[in-house]
Amino acid sequence: MVFKIFRNMPLNLRIFVLFHDYFFLILCLTIFAITPVVQTADVRSFCKCVCDQNSTIVPLRINQTCSDCNLAFCKENTSKEDCEIPTCFQRDSYKDEVIVYFYIIITSGLLLIALTKPYIERWWRRTNPPHTYTSMPN
Repeated sequence: MVFKIFRNMPLNLRIFVLFHDYFFLILCLTIFAITPVVQTADVRSFCKCVCDQNSTIVPLRINQTCSDCNLAFCKENTSKEDCEIPTCFQRDSYKDEVIVYFYIIITSGLLLIALTKPYIERWWRRTNPPHTYTSMPN
């Protein structure tokens, strides 16, 4: 009896019924898998030294902070005396990359589902025709 009810459900509802028990488990496993990557995300700092009309980007070592990006640092690393503006900036971290990749994957998956849903439903209707019932004679 349950199988007949399940068979007459729309495809998206059937998928939900099959996977709703495991959704929370999959969500937790995904979060636990991503957490170490996000926590170990190191943000790389750079010092931009503007000397005359030229600008030079010098990567800061791991033990250096943005406070080390000053005129003396620019003079040491660019070997130019007339540096005017030192600017510290940070490039993207692994956390940002993970967020962007997940956005791309989820968006692509949703687009793929939206594009293939009519074909899957048409195939399902063709392979599983609706049952017709006739009345039994008295």
